[in-house]
Amino acid sequence: MLEALDIVCPCCDALLKVDPGTSSVIWADKKKPRPKDFDDLVRRVDSRRSVLDQKFARSVQQTRHSSEILDKKFEEARKRAESDPKPPPHPFEND
Repeated sequence: MLEALDIVCPCCDALLKVDPGTSSVIWADKKKPRPKDFDDLVRRVDSRRSVLDQKFARSVQQTRHSSEILDKKFEEARKRAESDPKPPPHPFEND
């Protein structure tokens, strides 16, 4: 059985692994395009940073909101436990 052939695409410089038996592409490693200049690179980094900052702010907001919900659920369960005259079951008593 022949091994896959490594071929470099002349158009995009991607590394293609081709199965010689079926003549189909098994794997393609595409190269990332290089930034045209330093200013382009700085703009891409800044845009990436703003996206990450937005995601972090959303995550912090969700975490705060979830802790408020958990606090409300705990308070409600505590109120119900205090108002229930029946004592909680003992885990080691099997009747």
